[in-house]
Amino acid sequence: MNYMKSPLSKTKSKANRRVISGGETAKRKRKSIFESAGSAGGGSASHGQRIKPESAKKKALPKVAPWKMILASILVATCGLLYISHVFSTQQTLMEVQQLENEFNKAQRMYEEQRLSYDRMVGPKEIYQQARQQGFINAGPADQIIIPEP
Repeated sequence: MNYMKSPLSKTKSKANRRVISGGETAKRKRKSIFESAGSAGGGSASHGQRIKPESAKKKALPKVAPWKMILASILVATCGLLYISHVFSTQQTLMEVQQLENEFNKAQRMYEEQRLSYDRMVGPKEIYQQARQQGFINAGPADQIIIPEP
């Protein structure tokens, strides 16, 4: 079978846009085969859309006005001073509480000593001794049964 071939025609093609004048490669072109060129093998991820230059992609640091920075510094310093003064006042209050607790414990010990001496003075031993001195006779145990006579 013979195939017929059409005569070669010159195709008009646009100039290569991948090379910038001066022989430098484009910034968006891969420089090595190890860099990724998008999701589909060699195609770009833009799918026919224009790609913005990399300089526009870079995000600049947000600009902060000097008065905002000064205001933030003053607020931080004020909060720091309030915190430090709170810590010192808390320590002072803790010292006062500990001092009052020591005084309370001392008064508690004195009360217990006085209570013990009072209990000794009015306790059964003292009462029995005073009763014998005044002539009372010990009746013995209190659980004796008394039977009345008819």
